[in-house]
Amino acid sequence: MAREAVQAYLSAVGARIRWRRARRPLLEELAAHIDDQAADYRAQGMGEEEALERAVAEMGDPEAVGRDLDRLHRPKNRWGLALAVLLLALAGPFLQFMIYQVTGQGVFDVYARQAVWVPIALALLCGVWFSDCTLLLRRRWAAGLTVAAVAWAVLNTNGTYRPIALYVTLLLPVLYAALLCRRRDGRPVAVLLWGLAAWVLPLPTMLVPSASAYLLSGSSMTLVLLTAAGLGWFAGKRRKNILLSLLPTLLGLGVLFLSGLQKGYFLRRLSGFLHPELDPNGIGYLYLHLRQGTLADLRDNVLSSTDLMLAFLAQWKGEWVFPFSAVLLALAALLLLRRVWKLRSRTGKLLALSALLPLLLQVGLYILYNLGYSLFAPLSLPFLSYGAGYLLLNCILVGFLLSVFRMDALLRDGASGPAGPILPERLELALAGGRLRIEYRRRRE
Repeated sequence: MAREAVQAYLSAVGARIRWRRARRPLLEELAAHIDDQAADYRAQGMGEEEALERAVAEMGDPEAVGRDLDRLHRPKNRWGLALAVLLLALAGPFLQFMIYQVTGQGVFDVYARQAVWVPIALALLCGVWFSDCTLLLRRRWAAGLTVAAVAWAVLNTNGTYRPIALYVTLLLPVLYAALLCRRRDGRPVAVLLWGLAAWVLPLPTMLVPSASAYLLSGSSMTLVLLTAAGLGWFAGKRRKNILLSLLPTLLGLGVLFLSGLQKGYFLRRLSGFLHPELDPNGIGYLYLHLRQGTLADLRDNVLSSTDLMLAFLAQWKGEWVFPFSAVLLALAALLLLRRVWKLRSRTGKLLALSALLPLLLQVGLYILYNLGYSLFAPLSLPFLSYGAGYLLLNCILVGFLLSVFRMDALLRDGASGPAGPILPERLELALAGGRLRIEYRRRRE
């Protein structure tokens, strides 16, 4: 009879929880709490039936408990971010059309393809958005997908320009964060290995080669690792873990710098970047024209690339384009990082950052390149540049970010995401005769 009463109580609570994805784990956690409380009563000498009845009675009115759990665990859809992406994706073909119309390029045959891919990319974004991002927190999923992604990038790149390797490696930070959320080993050597993995995993981009994709992917993973260390994800002192996270990056930069000094091309490129006026017909050609704002003097094959969209708009509409773009990027970054910081769990923060950072870094690199102050070529201006591959990639990243925001109520710092603790450590419910306070104790397996 007592067990039937427990099931009836759980059914009454579950009837008030409208989000079906949250209902099962919440009821499992609630049942576990009732069993724990009943075990305490049995230890005090009560019988099985009496202990269960007493434990259920202490939980309070099931209607009130269900309403409070429903209020605390609801999907949170960030429609503002989704609307901004929609507007950008629709503005991309329009801007491309206007620019190429001014430069005399043919547009109708080229951008018909882009117009087809925009709704496909947006549909993919929605599919990822309303999926369960916590699937990646299961070890086999994240590890298997990481190995498959790296292998696919290597096999599809043989020294020729095949962007598939670039798309794959820009998705690696998400898989990296999912693996990191599964492991909380505090040993110093583990932190060092995580830092080393951030620069080893994107190595397939060097087969293309693309230093830009390697830099963006490695930097994103390193920043995710630094955030984890700063949030106390690893055992030990945070400052020590932050330094250990940075050590592979610093050592790698030192090795690249020393090796670059032995190569004449690196020195010529660095000299052309620092002093483009010394080589106006060589490496400094593009830097010189971009910094002087003389884009009209560039060759037609340079103008035909949307890599210089901002520079062209600046010459066409005015120099306000660059400060306006920089302010928009800074504002968007601050708002999104603030939203990420408000996520309930460290797991949610790390997953959200892993999708957000590749987007922000792409925009930052694009702006610097269009100003003539970047050693590396840009990959894309998210949602505005021409090309289906990067449009799909960036929509996947935004979709995953929206999925993390949506699933925030179910993300906790556990070993397996939603299978871990779903309820907060403490819960206070308002009842007719006062307030019920429930404290959840972690059980060691």
